[in-house]
Amino acid sequence: MFSIAGFGDLFKQMGLEDAAERTGRFLGWKHADEIAHLERPQRVRRVFEILGPTFIKLGQVLATRPDLFGPDWIAEFEKLQSQAPPLDFKELRSQIEHDLGQPLEAIFADVDTTPLAAASVAQVHRATLKDGTSVVLKIQRPGIRPTIESDMRLLSYLASLAEKRVPQLAAYHPQKVVQQFAKSLQSELNFTTEGHNAEQVAANFDGDPHIVIPKIFWEWTRERLNVQEFVDGIPGVNLHALDAAGMDRRRIAQTGADAVLKMIMVDGLFHADPHPGNFFILPGERLAFIDFGMIGRVSEVRRRQIIKLMQSLLEGDAEGLCAILLEWSDREGDEPGELLGAVEEFLSKFSGKPMGLMDLSAMVGDLLSLVRDNKLTMPPDQAMLLKVFVSLDGAFKKLDPDFDVMVAMQPTLQEAVINQLSPLALGKRGFKVLTQYLELFADLPKELRRGLYTAKRGQLKLRVELTELDELQRMVMRAGRLLALAGITSAALIGTSIFMSLTRRSKD
Repeated sequence: MFSIAGFGDLFKQMGLEDAAERTGRFLGWKHADEIAHLERPQRVRRVFEILGPTFIKLGQVLATRPDLFGPDWIAEFEKLQSQAPPLDFKELRSQIEHDLGQPLEAIFADVDTTPLAAASVAQVHRATLKDGTSVVLKIQRPGIRPTIESDMRLLSYLASLAEKRVPQLAAYHPQKVVQQFAKSLQSELNFTTEGHNAEQVAANFDGDPHIVIPKIFWEWTRERLNVQEFVDGIPGVNLHALDAAGMDRRRIAQTGADAVLKMIMVDGLFHADPHPGNFFILPGERLAFIDFGMIGRVSEVRRRQIIKLMQSLLEGDAEGLCAILLEWSDREGDEPGELLGAVEEFLSKFSGKPMGLMDLSAMVGDLLSLVRDNKLTMPPDQAMLLKVFVSLDGAFKKLDPDFDVMVAMQPTLQEAVINQLSPLALGKRGFKVLTQYLELFADLPKELRRGLYTAKRGQLKLRVELTELDELQRMVMRAGRLLALAGITSAALIGTSIFMSLTRRSKD
């Protein structure tokens, strides 16, 4: 059985492992000999670090795919950080002034030339506007885009090579993964996109006094420059400062969990990297989220699936969980076969346990092992979601050791279910189904004419024609059932509306 967790073997099969080491020695890598003796996950992580920003970003993305990589690989990918030696501000100044079209002194009263942070793609500096407003400048490193574009061409070639030389990789679509990564990276290089992401999240929390999203100053924000409000708070990683300030860490953990779960389950737009370094604590146990470069989106269909997944886990529903896993692997309708037994064994480990005693990290880890062992895959957004749930559990347990994300998610899960069963949501889905099958019925005369025309072509095609007519019959019957379902749903909605209207009138 092939598993992508055998990534090092893949490097060997492609002949890339020895080539990478020879190239490293030729280029004079200082630690080439040391890298050669590391374990494969460590070796790949070190090579990614040496190769620079594109490969560091790739490793960070791969860290969100525990459905493809085993725990030892994920642990190494998670070590990949974007820290980089800071650039002298003089190297950034000309680019900023070029993008703004005027000298810095015309806009800012002061710019701190000592960076707050320096990463492989951008550098962050504090500044003050002419009116005294404190802001943060996120500045893209000069020349980084051509470097990344060159790296992406190399990655595309390697993905193509992998698919040709290692047939077992076909199910994992490495070229498609690279294409998705390239699209994500291009979006991340455009800092206006990050600004729009932040504003969308801010709009979703409009009126919530506990969540703060920094304001974007669009007058000065550009593709290579993001100017946003400076947040003066305590970093989520500084537990000693929180205690010294008398903050209620348990309340902070619950507030943060509620916010991230709302983003995922209700809004469908979430912060994809909610680690403690990406939020600050403000007076009153308010939370300010920063850095919306990595964002996740969850469609309504995906939200229904993740709700069904959580319900199957909590209720021990093996058949329901099998159906979701097969659907995610583009095998919807397949018989579960041996998968059902594996899922039942997986669920037996957690059945009968109170929610407060369930270890989400262990549960998700076992689920992902099940996915890998049964040669299943998951959509990238769902794999990222599960990773976020685990990160959420770990991040807020640091604030509150008694925090339990399984318990914390119950109110949000109930709200999401209620939203999906609301008359408006049901009406939208019913109308969509009705429209789809009205279009199908409109095409029936054309399909019938095609079938009749083919039937006239002679006896030699008789078996083919019977197959086509059988398929047509099944299509008509399926359409009829779904049309009836849509009609029942619509009738229920209309009846509910009439009943509510009569009830209001009787009260009046």
